Amino acid sequence: MLLLLALPVIAAVAAGHRCIQVYGPTNLFVRRLSAKEPRWRTAAMLGLVGATLLMAIHAAASAVANGAPGWLNLLVLLLAWDAIKLELAALGSVARCLWSAWPGLRSTTLGN
Repeated sequence: MLLLLALPVIAAVAAGHRCIQVYGPTNLFVRRLSAKEPRWRTAAMLGLVGATLLMAIHAAASAVANGAPGWLNLLVLLLAWDAIKLELAALGSVARCLWSAWPGLRSTTLGN
């Protein structure tokens, strides 16, 4: 019986997750950059955007500590999640650049 009550909630959460995965701005950004050929410039840009988000996190957290409304904590969490996502994408892009730049690496690791 409890499972029947939980099914609509699970379906709503799954639909929301799918919508965010498809239309979320940083998800679109990371997906588009992952589909392209890896470049050092792309990795640097992702790192720069991630660092900018970290500065925005610090500014928002300082504002909350100095008496700003508490709902800004949600903004801090959202910015932190996006910063983590973009920094990991930057590291992935660096790894892909290194992988494509090292010609002997592919043949030795794949056993060819």
